[in-house]
Amino acid sequence: MHRILLYVGGIVFALFVIMSSPKLTLAAPLGDIFSSQDSLFVRIQERIEYFFAFNIQQKVIVLEKQAERRLTRAENLVKTKDVGQALSLIKSYEILKEKQGDLIGGAPATVLDKAKEQTIKQQARIEDMKEDMPEEAKELIEDGQKTVIKTMMDTIDDSGTKEDKDEATEFAEEIKNVIDPGSNIFAPGTLEVAPGTSEVAPGVQDIKP
Repeated sequence: MHRILLYVGGIVFALFVIMSSPKLTLAAPLGDIFSSQDSLFVRIQERIEYFFAFNIQQKVIVLEKQAERRLTRAENLVKTKDVGQALSLIKSYEILKEKQGDLIGGAPATVLDKAKEQTIKQQARIEDMKEDMPEEAKELIEDGQKTVIKTMMDTIDDSGTKEDKDEATEFAEEIKNVIDPGSNIFAPGTLEVAPGTSEVAPGVQDIKP
């Protein structure tokens, strides 16, 4: 209880600093302060969400919601041609999905099924975003896609049973159906995720997950 009170007290103090700082509030529109995923306010809000998710299932759901926020904002930024910010948010999405993958094995099967379904839809949305980006940005995004897809496949095939392997294969096939056939996400002629790189494009901002 004492730990929770200290945590909440620290959050209240941080919010007070944000709202009472003229430089911060004037530096960006109020809407950005309360909606931009790289704002301190939103980071604090998301940490509260995760802190009060008291079991694995709730934490997985919270991470999914936060990942969705990243993609939605990235989609809006792509429309305004802000490629650097969009790439940063997609990278942040990737980190959240990796974190989710580390937890999801301990959640009920229905939670894993929902995460798989969401991941497929999210990858399709990322493909749409890539259409409006330069080639260098597409390559960086594909590295992130490889990480997310491989994480989910490894999570599905965690036990190594034939049933799980078949399920992982089915997931890979569904993913392959929504991505550009000319992408380098899967090794040619296989359902194996191709090796990636860890390069960061110039101008990509470091946005914490």
